[in-house]
Amino acid sequence: MKRLIPLLLASVALLAWAGPAAAHGRGGDADARFAQTIAGMEITVVVRASVRVPAPLQVDVVAHDPGRGGRVDLTIRSAEGGGSSAGSVRIEPGRAGMYPALLSVDRVGPHELEVRAGEERSLLPLAVLVPRAPLWEVVMYAAFACAAVALVGALAGALWFGRAVAGGFAGGFVVATVVAFTVGVLSPWFAPAAPDGMPPAPPQEVTPGRPNAQPVVEVAPERPVRGSEFVLRLALFDGSSGHPVDDLAEHHAALSHVVVTSEDGSYFRHVHPIRPAPGVYEVRLGAQAHGRHRVYAEFERTGAGGQLVTGAFTVGDDGRPGDPSDPSDPSDAAGPAPVAAGPGGNALVTEPARPVAGRPVRLTLDTGHADLQPWLGMAGHLIVRSRDGGYLGHVHESRSMATDARNVPDESVTGYGPRLEFAFSFPRPGRYLAWTQYARNYEIVTVPHVIDVAAEGHPR
Repeated sequence: MKRLIPLLLASVALLAWAGPAAAHGRGGDADARFAQTIAGMEITVVVRASVRVPAPLQVDVVAHDPGRGGRVDLTIRSAEGGGSSAGSVRIEPGRAGMYPALLSVDRVGPHELEVRAGEERSLLPLAVLVPRAPLWEVVMYAAFACAAVALVGALAGALWFGRAVAGGFAGGFVVATVVAFTVGVLSPWFAPAAPDGMPPAPPQEVTPGRPNAQPVVEVAPERPVRGSEFVLRLALFDGSSGHPVDDLAEHHAALSHVVVTSEDGSYFRHVHPIRPAPGVYEVRLGAQAHGRHRVYAEFERTGAGGQLVTGAFTVGDDGRPGDPSDPSDPSDAAGPAPVAAGPGGNALVTEPARPVAGRPVRLTLDTGHADLQPWLGMAGHLIVRSRDGGYLGHVHESRSMATDARNVPDESVTGYGPRLEFAFSFPRPGRYLAWTQYARNYEIVTVPHVIDVAAEGHPR
């Protein structure tokens, strides 16, 4: 018995160190989500987790802003020579909601999901993963099985073979039971098993030195006119090699998040560009406000940290291209126009009432509804921009933040609200333009605000 104790301790230590590190982005039991602004619609393509392969693949297209609606075609292809599968949904004009489709896959590993709507096409890299039983779970159930066999042996030994045989089986039963319960108790500390199909992680010595992506932000036409449509394009290049950056990680249900605002804040869009080619992200928008516009793009490279890049363009008026040397004067910007008050009043309450630069502030919005749904994995979003456009902040509702990518709430879940709370710290005194966003009945609600922030020591 004493000889078995070191073996028991060695087995537990091996389990603690043998598991691979948790995968970036999502685990094998998590859905993949890709928010897309395509063909005038704001949708989220949700690829449900697979439990085995080959098997049918459930894909839900969640229409948050269906616009004119239309057909969305979905095709998934294996990047390793496997088969392909196609399906489609038809989104009804003005009807937000979830539209299911059924595809199929014949192998795990890297795939490409093609999303077509109208004349636009997005190619989304997707890893099809299947959960793998962790080593600790295999050991625990094997130990329980051994304990059951030993118990039967001990009983049989006591009846027919004598005390010595029964005692040997009884000792085996005790050891197996201790191993099983010890592994079960320590299981939260064991590293999770990498799912089948997980792409290899980048070398650890390479990850810290990975350069930021260098952006090229442009619009087509180069100087759009108010009342017309234009394409905003973000091209990303590796700072060391000059090659297109095509390793963006799925974070907060999108490959990239883009915020576009006019200088005075009257125009605001939080969109998710499609990926027509490696390293290229595009979104079609309508030019509604004359003058200079700011572009902010958030993304995250696999194995590296998040990054925010910026750009600008100018919208002309009355058919005349705008002059980028004469942008709207930000000093005249009063802030975004208010929207009609809802049941909760749509007033953003700050604590303290007059925020002070550099100090934490709690901001609360009473939506008046207790049936809010998550959007981009969160119950609410707060986007803050300084009046001069030099600063952008983006935080999420404090009480609903998903800390584990394997535990992202589904879009159909309700029960958030009516109050949304955000924690934020304004970097400098001055006027800030802000927008809160949340989803209800699958529709995205955007509420604008203006916040004046005092300097340290300024009387309130």
